[in-house]
Amino acid sequence: RDLWSALVPQIVNVISEKKTTDTLKEACLTALGFVCEECPDNLQQYSNKILNAIATGMSKDQQNSDIKLAATRALALSLRMAKKNFNVPQERSLIMDMIFASAKSQNEKVRHAAMECLVEVAKSYYIYLGAFMKPIYELTSHAIKEQPEEIAMQAIEFWCTVSEVELEIQDDNFDIEQKGRGPKKQMFGFVKTAAPRLCQLLLVCLTKQNEDPEDETWNAAQAAAMCLILMAQNIGDAVVPLVLPFIKQNIRDKNWRLREASTLAFACILDGPSKEELQKLVVQAFSVILGHMEDSQPQVKDTAAWCVGKICEELPTAINAEILPRLMVALRNGLNENPKIAGHVCWAIHNLADEVKVQGNTSALSKYFMGIVQELLKTSLRHNIELQNHAFEAINAMIRNAAPDTNPIIAKLVPELLGRLRKALELGSNQLSPNEAALVSNAQSQLCGALSYAVEKTKNESRNFMNPMMEFMIAVLRQPHTEAHEEALLAISTVARCTEKDFVNYMDHVRPFVIRHLKDTQSYRTCGIATGLVGDIARALEVKLAPYSKEIVEELLRNLQNAEVDRSVKPRILECLGDIALAIGGHFEHYLKWVMKLLEDAAGVQFRGPRDEDTIEYLNTLRESVLESYISILQGLTDDGKEALFLGYVEKLLQFLNIISQDPDTEVNVTRAACAMIGDLARNLGDKHPKLKEILLSAPAFKKILNDGQSGNSESMRQAQYATSELRKLQAMP
Repeated sequence: RDLWSALVPQIVNVISEKKTTDTLKEACLTALGFVCEECPDNLQQYSNKILNAIATGMSKDQQNSDIKLAATRALALSLRMAKKNFNVPQERSLIMDMIFASAKSQNEKVRHAAMECLVEVAKSYYIYLGAFMKPIYELTSHAIKEQPEEIAMQAIEFWCTVSEVELEIQDDNFDIEQKGRGPKKQMFGFVKTAAPRLCQLLLVCLTKQNEDPEDETWNAAQAAAMCLILMAQNIGDAVVPLVLPFIKQNIRDKNWRLREASTLAFACILDGPSKEELQKLVVQAFSVILGHMEDSQPQVKDTAAWCVGKICEELPTAINAEILPRLMVALRNGLNENPKIAGHVCWAIHNLADEVKVQGNTSALSKYFMGIVQELLKTSLRHNIELQNHAFEAINAMIRNAAPDTNPIIAKLVPELLGRLRKALELGSNQLSPNEAALVSNAQSQLCGALSYAVEKTKNESRNFMNPMMEFMIAVLRQPHTEAHEEALLAISTVARCTEKDFVNYMDHVRPFVIRHLKDTQSYRTCGIATGLVGDIARALEVKLAPYSKEIVEELLRNLQNAEVDRSVKPRILECLGDIALAIGGHFEHYLKWVMKLLEDAAGVQFRGPRDEDTIEYLNTLRESVLESYISILQGLTDDGKEALFLGYVEKLLQFLNIISQDPDTEVNVTRAACAMIGDLARNLGDKHPKLKEILLSAPAFKKILNDGQSGNSESMRQAQYATSELRKLQAMP
């Protein structure tokens, strides 16, 4: 409604008038900053007036420090709005001079606000930083060394932001190189240039830890650690010689601050440098770090546990046969520490389980499996939800990645987990405090998840536990806890995959809960999981699903047409309808007209204007789901000799394939599905449609899709070869 055209000039005029009181001027500058922050794109036409008004508040002549502070904060909030001004060299220099002047103010809060301005400049105008880097480095380095912690942290934030921008440019340039599209973005390497001196400042900051180990207030040490992590990711191997002397000198120091800081520094540089560069360092230092997990100082223990987790994640190859036994002892002992340290240990176990490779029938973790999982189960009983989550995440990782020789052990876990779930359900029926209720609900959820992994891993050994497992899952679904419902539905999916056609024995019990959660469109995650469950049930039951399909399909169609259903669920619904069609074959005839109409609508979805990454990703996901559904419907009808029912929808499908062939943003998974669709059309309908054979064999769009498939990944190549083979057979037909 363009109300800003009236409001903003009024605010600016009040600020500029000499008779305006200091209190009102400060209030107007504050309001102006918030307005600029909320709608920067609407205020471009007023940018000159806004910046002039802010400049009056930041001028050298301004004696009122509150006004100067409000003006500097307003500038930080308005910089995104000032694009056209920042693009003009003279105006850009004036803005930067204003920031530099405020950064030297006698007022601490004004200096802090000036650093906030620099952070915003780095975020929005990286390409212009080069001309100002010398004074910026001087100001930020002085702030880190000499100024109060809040200002130092904001100066560190500037370098974090620069590093994040440069990492984003590196990622974008990698994508551009991979796709062979467009010129690369320019990166100036400001962090690499500043690193030799900046790194030393950060290392000193690492020694400024909080005195109280329970104090988790964000401080300069944590800010410096984050900056060091980003620097390592940015400049890679070049960070190692800058940090290594500090580590070697201090990792065994008597002063706990230096021990902790050097251990933290070591962990911070594990992601970025080459594995070859770090391998020798980790092997040399690992014993010392494991020793620190038993340090007398809690902060050192805590950081050592986190460092071990980082090593397990980034460089598991350094954990050799000599180190592993010591590591496992340290991890088991660490689970008995305070919740924060125990949480780091759970994370380390999780990472280790994900990275250790199965070799034949066993792995290096097999002999430790039962002991570690039992300790994790014990840890999960501590009255701390966050730690409970960490413990079960580690348990799930251990089960998920376990070697076959642990299957008998995992099978024995199933009744134990069921017993714990029974107790959690019994507790849930009691009168509990809010905290106790949350803990019990979370335990139910986590136990459902662990059971799902355990049963999936040991299908044959766990077959006798399917009935009690389904009994408990239904009991969980009767509880009023949505989070636990999600995990129960996922566990039921696992049972469906394991029992296959025998799952029909549970359908009368499961169906009401499936329908209830399909209707629960406000909880889009639960609705999406219920949709996925239907797909798993369809694949398990096949034609046995037919008696239950009417109510389910109607609900899915209702959700597909419901504008309030989160768009992320729509592709899942399309794929689910395809799963049902493939399962029940010719019985899908009853729903064909309505489903095909909605598929055609989904195939026609377009987005106006420039596409961002999220839009491109969603459009590709939607199109892949549409194609998968078409493929399944055609296959299901063909299996029952009813493929002729598909002929009336071929024309719209061909138009959709033509759109896909022309879209430069089409991704490989869509191309793969399109190749499969072309192959199925040729195989099942090529000789039954009057024009289809000619179109499939001669249309440039389909040739392009097949060529793109041949140059994609292994799966798209396989489908392109399948389609090409079917087209040759079709061509050979009289």
